[in-house]
Amino acid sequence: MLSKLRPGIRGWLEAAARPLVRLGFSPNHLTVLGLLLSLAAAYAFYRGDQRVAALLLAIGAFFDALDGSLARLTGRVTRFGGFLDSTLDRLSDAAILFGIALGGLVEWPIAFLALIGSYMVSYARCRAELAGSGTLAVGIAERGERLIIITIAALVGRVWLGVYLVVILAWITFFQRVWVARRLLRG
Repeated sequence: MLSKLRPGIRGWLEAAARPLVRLGFSPNHLTVLGLLLSLAAAYAFYRGDQRVAALLLAIGAFFDALDGSLARLTGRVTRFGGFLDSTLDRLSDAAILFGIALGGLVEWPIAFLALIGSYMVSYARCRAELAGSGTLAVGIAERGERLIIITIAALVGRVWLGVYLVVILAWITFFQRVWVARRLLRG
């Protein structure tokens, strides 16, 4: 759902990325920085500090949103950059849920269901697009929504509730994508 807002905020993201161009950041630097902030958030979750983790997640999500804008501004849009961004996003998702579970903030089976649901959302899109569906950015809980849910739940000290919500919404999104892909790829 948030991916539909991206064209409307593209100008704002590019304005936020301009100073980073002058500082010499590359899109891949921002992608790696987003991963490092997610790893720091995972560690904060492990330590039980949900509010610090939420702040780190929010900052990391901001940098993750800027890497594509920075790539467009600098003419450095590459297939490898897209691959790196997508791959490190999956690693970030896993680290965050691992930190939450390792910190005892949610039961391991629930974290596992959230992780697999999140991965299936991404995999369904990737596989459908490779099969020729066109862009398949559909569903009620893409990555951005899932991060917002975890961040807000952590800010109020109830990250477990956010993870439960992610489980439900990620699996609904996965089935939405399967349904739409089935319709688009028939024939």
